[in-house]
Amino acid sequence: MTLQQFRYIVEIAKHNSISRAASELYVTQPSISKAVRELEAELGITILERTNKGVVFTKEGTDLLFYAKMLLEQMESVVHHFHKEKKADITKLAISSQHYGFAIEAVAHLMDSFAERKYELAIREGKSTDVIDDVYANRSVLGILSLTDLNKHLFERYFLSKSLKFTPIASMKQHVFLRKEHPLADQDSISLEQLRDYPYLTYQQDDMLLHFAEETLHVDKIGKLVYLKDRGAMNNLLANTNSYNLGTGCIVSHYMNPNIISIPLEGGNLIQVGYVKRSDVVLPEELQVYLDFLTRALEKSMPRKR
Repeated sequence: MTLQQFRYIVEIAKHNSISRAASELYVTQPSISKAVRELEAELGITILERTNKGVVFTKEGTDLLFYAKMLLEQMESVVHHFHKEKKADITKLAISSQHYGFAIEAVAHLMDSFAERKYELAIREGKSTDVIDDVYANRSVLGILSLTDLNKHLFERYFLSKSLKFTPIASMKQHVFLRKEHPLADQDSISLEQLRDYPYLTYQQDDMLLHFAEETLHVDKIGKLVYLKDRGAMNNLLANTNSYNLGTGCIVSHYMNPNIISIPLEGGNLIQVGYVKRSDVVLPEELQVYLDFLTRALEKSMPRKR
C-alpha cells in the first residue's frame, strides 16, 4: 500500500465520485480505479460499492478511510516539522463541546497564547452525540462532554464500540440554572417537584439517545418544554423568564448572563466533566495547553456551597 493510494480514497470520499477525484488530482479515472482494486486485493477487503448515485464506502472502507486520513495528516505534520520556514506554519485545531461556557473561555485563553502565531480553530458546539460523532469521524481531535451516574455505563459501552477514551477532569452534583428573580431563587436546594410548573429548557430534542443528555430528566413528564440549539438563546431565556435548566451549575463570568444563578438539585446525580478522544490518537502539544486552560476555567466556575 502507498500514500498515493490513500490520497485517492480520501479524494473519492470528499467528492463521492471516482471521476471527480480523478479530475481534482489530475489523473485518469482508470488509474484511480486500478489503485483502489490493488489496495482491496492487498488488504483482502472491499473498499467501495458502486451505486447509481455514485460510490459508497463499505464499513471496512470507512475504517480504512479513517486511517488514510490519519496517516496523511501525520505525513503533513512531518513535512511541517522539518520545513525551513516553520514560522509560516499555521496551527490548525478542531474542538467539539457540549454547550459549556468554560470550554469557550478556555478557547479565548488559547487564542491569547497563540498571539505570535498563525492559526485556524474550528469550535463546534452541540449535543453529546454530536461531540462523539465529531471525534469519531476525526472532524475534531478533542470533545468536551459530561457523564452522570445514570448514563455512565451506557456511555462507556458506546465509547468502547467507537474506540474512544474518556478522561474525567472534574466532578460536581447536578444544579438548577435559573434567574435571580425566579420564585425559587432564595432556596438552598430545589427539588424536581418544586420545578414541575416552570418551563424546562433543554438542548436534547433530536438527540439519538436521550440518556446522553447532561440533564438526565425524562422530558415526557414535563408539562412546559422548550427545545433549543443555541447557548445564547438558552442564556437569554434563563435570564429573562421563570424557566430553568439542569446541569453542572458552573457559572462562567463574562460568558454567561450575570442574571443567571445555580442552586443544588435535591437528590441530583453526580456529573463528571471531561474530554473524549480517539484511543489511537496522541493529542498535540497545543491541545494539552487547551486542556490546562479548560481545567482552570472549570475549577474557577464550579458551584460553591451556599
